[in-house]
Amino acid sequence: MNWFPLAFFSCTAGLLTGVAVQLHNRGFSATELIRTDLPQPTQASIFQLSKPPVKSPAAQPLNLPAKPLKPSVQNQGESLPQSAGDLAQKAMLQTARSITVKVLAGDSWGSGTIVERQEQVYTVLTNDHVLESAKTYRIQTPDGKIYSATRYLATQFVGKDLALLQFRSTQSDYKIGVLGSSSTVKEGDQVYAAGFPFETAKSADAAGWKFTTGRVSLIPEKSLEDGYQLGYNNQIEKGMSGGPVLNWAGEVVAVNGMHAYPLWGDPYVFQDGSKPCEPMRQLMVRSSWGIPIEKFLQSAPQFSTKKAEKTPKNISLDPPSQLLAQQSEKSNLTVSQAVSNTAKLMRQQAAAAKSCTQL
Repeated sequence: MNWFPLAFFSCTAGLLTGVAVQLHNRGFSATELIRTDLPQPTQASIFQLSKPPVKSPAAQPLNLPAKPLKPSVQNQGESLPQSAGDLAQKAMLQTARSITVKVLAGDSWGSGTIVERQEQVYTVLTNDHVLESAKTYRIQTPDGKIYSATRYLATQFVGKDLALLQFRSTQSDYKIGVLGSSSTVKEGDQVYAAGFPFETAKSADAAGWKFTTGRVSLIPEKSLEDGYQLGYNNQIEKGMSGGPVLNWAGEVVAVNGMHAYPLWGDPYVFQDGSKPCEPMRQLMVRSSWGIPIEKFLQSAPQFSTKKAEKTPKNISLDPPSQLLAQQSEKSNLTVSQAVSNTAKLMRQQAAAAKSCTQL
């Protein structure tokens, strides 16, 4: 017998068995052993392959619902109002802007409210003290156009700081203010006032127009000199005289005419010559003052609300929820506690001033 082939076969089998055992201990499979002819990865790649595979977002099922994207504040532009009060205030701003004009009287100016239109002729209500120092007048309308104006002398306002101007426009249509009644507001109710202050750098836009919100602070039983009888805490500045004061429904209830804390004179004298008691005077000094629209209509009944545009176009007149709840017992809207307390406090202050007692 030839022992050499048998010995060679036994040695080769033993060697292969030993290699197989070591490969098994190192974790290789038979398949990997067979594929040793392929290029081998580096040690680092082998370590990475031993980790659980990471799922790529692109490999996710396409029918999964996409997550909603949060809106970017920068892309939203002007944020929308979030409450009925905000919506109402925006509507009041639009209403006031559409009916308020700038009255250019010589080298100075004041404000005015468009109250009537007859064909191409518009009538503007303002204060007499806005016009008294000038001989020529112009009107700057909400669209920035300027028209020459003349004083309307057919109606005289004796004892009232009121005046009328007229201008003609053949191409543009302007809104007409809805004339309401000061009886629709009481102390504590919210009102809106607008005009063109001298301090244009502090005003709302490049044209120098300003819109303010506030509350009625005092309605005395007697009017002050020149017809002033509606006090409110809106921030009124010089130049806003003649501008409108609006109630919660967007109606003109008064004409701006006097800001708080006057620098000279004593305007707090009643028309009968009497003076308010000190507690009432202190509240008067802190308030801005307007002439109720009724005093205008007493001398000029032809400018009644029947001639005004009842519903201005493209303007929502939804009232603030707080004020609507105060004005209507049928309202289901809830008055916030903070607003209710503010109105209540202002009514208490007004009552104390009228009774000449300190609150």
